[in-house]
Amino acid sequence: MTAELVEQPSGDLTLPLDLPPLVLDLTRAWLWSYGKNTREAYERAIRRWLAFCAETGLDPLQARKAHGDVFARWFVETAGKPPKPKSIAQLISAVSSWYDYLAGEEVLDANRFKNTRRPKIPRKHSETMALTKTEAHAVLQAADVYRVADRGGNAELVRLRAAALIRLLFQIGVRVSEAIDADVADLGSARGYRTLRITLKGGTKTLVRKLPVETTYALDIYLAYRARRDGVEPRDLKGPLFATSTGRRWSRSKAYELVRRAAKLAGVESKVTPHTARHTYASLAEEAGVPMRTIQLDLGHEDVSTTEIYTAGRDRLEKDASQIVASAIE
Repeated sequence: MTAELVEQPSGDLTLPLDLPPLVLDLTRAWLWSYGKNTREAYERAIRRWLAFCAETGLDPLQARKAHGDVFARWFVETAGKPPKPKSIAQLISAVSSWYDYLAGEEVLDANRFKNTRRPKIPRKHSETMALTKTEAHAVLQAADVYRVADRGGNAELVRLRAAALIRLLFQIGVRVSEAIDADVADLGSARGYRTLRITLKGGTKTLVRKLPVETTYALDIYLAYRARRDGVEPRDLKGPLFATSTGRRWSRSKAYELVRRAAKLAGVESKVTPHTARHTYASLAEEAGVPMRTIQLDLGHEDVSTTEIYTAGRDRLEKDASQIVASAIE
């Protein structure tokens, strides 16, 4: 394998100069074997690991479990704010995956980093809290009047895009990356329903989802407005499903900002992200009596245990016994 055969990821990997060129090529191949989001997360992890190696004078190809244990502590102490246990576990897993790949390509005899200690994360634990039905409705209403500083006459485009994206996230529960990566061409129809074909996490599988009437209406209004701006018929509109004023694909960071600002405008005090919308979808579906298997299929989960994580904490605050105990002893 040569560097010419493997496209380099964004930014240059800070690899020590004394590493064999083959390691750089294999690192690129390893990164590009994953979908965009995983690839970016793994590249950040390797950058942190190599920064640690450079700071401590460690040859990455000689790393052992003990080095990994020290790295985990180094990461905690050098982070801008205390990282969550899940973040630490994901970081260690990413670096271990890199060593697995190098060992599989026989650059190393084994992955001696593999047994690095990782924080124990409860299988059905998630800190993401679903919104109530009332809160979710308020966020949708806020999206309908969403405003930002008007730049170049784009205020209406911004408002319609916000209304459409917020509904897509909350009303069908897609990941924000699935929504942002979708194209206008992914919209369709089947058996009398309007549909959206999404590419699932990992980038190798697709799933066709039924669009509710409310979501369809918001999307149609938004896309009709874009078509008029472009001087084409709505059926001839091409490109990303969610686009900037110049027609380029909208960014995940802007989508995160939109959800956060819409929630704030709606008066929701808790932290709200696009992933909150996904949890909310699962929670409200279960509350309405939808079978867990159906929710699993809707969210594109391989295992129903993953879906159960989304619904396990649905009403844990309401069931919390603290007020009962406090009233008993006050």
